[in-house]
Amino acid sequence: MDNKINRDIKTDRKKKAGMLTFHFANNFGAALQTYALQYTLGTLPDLDVEIIDYRHWFIRFTDFARFFPIDKNPKGILSGLKTFPGRVRRIRKFQEFYENYYKLSERCGTSRKLKKLPPYDYYICGSDQIWNDTVTLGFSPVYFLQFAPEEAAKISYAPSFGSDISDEKKLDRIAEFLKGFQAISVREKAKMNETLAQKLGREPEILVDPTFLPEREHWEKLAGDEPIIKQKYILVYMMQNNEKLYQYARQAKELLGFPVVAISRYGYKANGIIDKVIVDAGPVEFLNLIRHAEFVCTNSFHGLAFSIIFEKKFFEFPSDRFSSRSSNLLHLFHMDAPKTVTAENVRTRFYDREEVERIMQRERERALEYLRRNISTANGSDKYFSHEGTKSRQCDL
Repeated sequence: MDNKINRDIKTDRKKKAGMLTFHFANNFGAALQTYALQYTLGTLPDLDVEIIDYRHWFIRFTDFARFFPIDKNPKGILSGLKTFPGRVRRIRKFQEFYENYYKLSERCGTSRKLKKLPPYDYYICGSDQIWNDTVTLGFSPVYFLQFAPEEAAKISYAPSFGSDISDEKKLDRIAEFLKGFQAISVREKAKMNETLAQKLGREPEILVDPTFLPEREHWEKLAGDEPIIKQKYILVYMMQNNEKLYQYARQAKELLGFPVVAISRYGYKANGIIDKVIVDAGPVEFLNLIRHAEFVCTNSFHGLAFSIIFEKKFFEFPSDRFSSRSSNLLHLFHMDAPKTVTAENVRTRFYDREEVERIMQRERERALEYLRRNISTANGSDKYFSHEGTKSRQCDL
């Protein structure tokens, strides 16, 4: 499978957009939402998109820590020690994905270095949980674009706070960070949005995660037509181990008669449930495994997102930490996910595919209209147009 993008586009007279997100984390959702937003921005006329290669120290630390088998279950630790080579291959696949599909700026580890980058016409932060103070160990001013020139055009595209915030001091700080933004959008509906609207004098727009912006056919081409698993299977993908989800998979296996394949960081194989564990999947393999699955069991937001995109039958059991993201997504698509496994709901979809496609198209158009409205070459300031002669790889498969 060769999905490498290698097409140069002339950037003469183009405006430059710098995009900031969790692009570097060894996490399927982080990598694919980065790709999706970069791709979508790249479809706008006369715009050259570059990912600002800032790597937050705490995200780097947690990525490094998760490389080692940290698990409450001793069997999980043991399997993690045995699957060390698989995790090395996984990291290499992520690196290959970055090299093939990202256009990156110079690496910057501090705000001081960020300020020394040639200025952009547009600074865009989002998506992912870049505004989640748990993930970044306190709110990170960088992800609120505080390093950008004061007069620069600053835009957010659907970042997530991870949960609804009620702490007044936190909300005051967020509002202060957002005062200089030209346009503000977030990913989830939340009560805190009303408070922010009062503090800012404008209401944040609610926009869909960028993985919903490329058409399904685009993701299918990236995933590949040839399935990694050569037989029908049930896929399990968890962000946090959850016995309830394992039981869903076991019941679905009994009813459908298909083997259960799990994407696992450490290779833990639940006895009697999981038939095959894949440790070394990269972003492309992740897409392939969801695309070709007969059924998906997940507690991951992006596991849920791509199950919807690929029109899969699925069970979703939200993770404890960030359940609001998944519940917002299900609500958006008018889905009431089953809470129990029955012969009927493992064999038939519980949602209306045509309605989901209609909503997806509507949200896609809303997002594109937001981007077109706020990223206009006619409104960009020539003062910051200083990137003549650079090259960009348009992510067009």
